[in-house]
Amino acid sequence: MLGREYNGDEDGMPAADLRRLSIEKDRLYLHKVLRVNYTTYDMRRGQDSINPRTHPNIMLLAHEDDDDEGEHPFWYARVLSVFHVHVRLASSLLSLPDRVEKLDVLWVRWYGRDATAPGGFETRRLHRVGFVPHEDPYAFGFLNPASVVRASHIIPAYAHGQVHDLLPPSVCARRRDEGDMDYMYYYIGM
Repeated sequence: MLGREYNGDEDGMPAADLRRLSIEKDRLYLHKVLRVNYTTYDMRRGQDSINPRTHPNIMLLAHEDDDDEGEHPFWYARVLSVFHVHVRLASSLLSLPDRVEKLDVLWVRWYGRDATAPGGFETRRLHRVGFVPHEDPYAFGFLNPASVVRASHIIPAYAHGQVHDLLPPSVCARRRDEGDMDYMYYYIGM
């Protein structure tokens, strides 16, 4: 709404701009599925269905500052909820009316890339990620669905076991069948 490009939430938002934003009627409208259109390798149209309960993993382009030599070009996240909100942006000028927009939003739990295990074609290994610990301020975030490249196939690394200290017991950040446990690492299917 403010015309700023997404930068990975590193900068935050100035307090003056935050005071101008409000959610209409304090309501979030929940959706069950997000559909993402993409172009396949043979120039055809494809569509992924992202459902937080059954197929929740997504990939998006990493930003320029992360795209140094040897860095992975994508970020990965698990979608926890898909919803939209009606946001009011109060005008800074008295002569202009307030603006209300519908915003589609994804609430995500971020995966962090494991730099200790290089992956890719040259190493003949799948890239490895793990959930960002909950103490990290960037463990969870909100994302514009337009940033999603497509769904991703993320496979638990069973050999490394499960842990319970990445996130305390949660009914909204994990599925019921996970039993308040996360795998230490996950592999990215290419």
